[in-house]
Amino acid sequence: MNWDAISAIAEGVATIAIVVTLAYMATQMRMANKQRELETQRHTHDRFDHICETFSHSTERASIINRGRLSLSSLNDDERLIFEYSYYQLLNAIELWYMQLMETSPPGTYRNQQLDNIIGSIKTQLDYPGVREFWDKAKHLYVPVKQIIDDTLSDSEIDEIERGASVR
Repeated sequence: MNWDAISAIAEGVATIAIVVTLAYMATQMRMANKQRELETQRHTHDRFDHICETFSHSTERASIINRGRLSLSSLNDDERLIFEYSYYQLLNAIELWYMQLMETSPPGTYRNQQLDNIIGSIKTQLDYPGVREFWDKAKHLYVPVKQIIDDTLSDSEIDEIERGASVR
């Protein structure tokens, strides 16, 4: 055996080692990306759980939220503060969820499912006359999600009178 043959064999083994290493690294990266998506999703769920707890903390708080959803003018100054701060928490969570998704998830099934979930959350939590009134005052603070919230609320098929009746 000559040195050229030994060199060719060594290059072949090195090439195989590189391919195996790259395959292993790609698998590890896919697993890490999936873990990151799951961690982000868990964090988002934790935030929404906290907001649900805030909304339902007491019968008095639930009453404020329900009356405020119908009309901000039905609330006194103290109740309006509770209502608005509760909805600031919700808007902060929606904005964070959206920004994390757009910055960390590549286009594809997961991103599309999460966008559908964000839109569903906007419809179920923001599509009330009083919340729309609040949103009109607060939207300038939420530039990253302003368009998706405005588009979702403008496309809503829920009649405001029907929505108001379901809150009572």
